[in-house]
Amino acid sequence: MRAPRIGGQESFLKMEIVMPVALKAVVVATSPRRFIVRHLALFAAAALFVFVLSLTYGLDLSPGFF
Repeated sequence: MRAPRIGGQESFLKMEIVMPVALKAVVVATSPRRFIVRHLALFAAAALFVFVLSLTYGLDLSPGFF
């Protein structure tokens, strides 16, 4: 069963109205400094996670071990 199709012109007009409002909300909510700091923190967390995984390589965590 296919989903009902919305007319092309109506869909385009809705997106034309909604997208600028959404972009303004995102841009105003985050300053460039906060954006960069957040992404650096996420990158550092991912690097730390990979580092911890590398330290546990070969560690026997099977149920019989405990």
